[in-house]
Amino acid sequence: MINTMVTCLGIEHRKLYGLNMQLAFAANRHAGDACTITANQKALQVWDEIRHDLWSHLQIEDALVFSWGKAQQAIPGMLLDSLKNERQQMRQLIAAMHALSPGVEREPQSAGDRMAFAQTLLALARTLDSHVERYDGEVLPSILHANLHGWHSPSV
Repeated sequence: MINTMVTCLGIEHRKLYGLNMQLAFAANRHAGDACTITANQKALQVWDEIRHDLWSHLQIEDALVFSWGKAQQAIPGMLLDSLKNERQQMRQLIAAMHALSPGVEREPQSAGDRMAFAQTLLALARTLDSHVERYDGEVLPSILHANLHGWHSPSV
């Protein structure tokens, strides 16, 4: 079951990576020409695609890493602390995006709001990129190693 979860998360990371590259491109375009409606719409469209699956994805990761992985001592404490900080940074950026994003009930955005929104999108894209890289390079391999070791351990 753990191997299946790791495999599924890896597949989701590849999808997230592709969407994240689109988000970074759209955010760069939006930052360069924050007045264009097309750039803003593309950035929001890609963000909606990411946001659609992000919370459930993060919940699965939390269960795997912070519950199972911690109990199995699969993840070093410093890495767990880094992951917690990364998660907090994501929450802060998403809250900022929500506050800055145009909506039905909001007044039209000022140029400063549009620039802040674009910068927040770029920061989120960097954070998501770091997240995928860290999980694929360190976290998921550690989980697989601990799972393999647990299955072959005579004490289990």
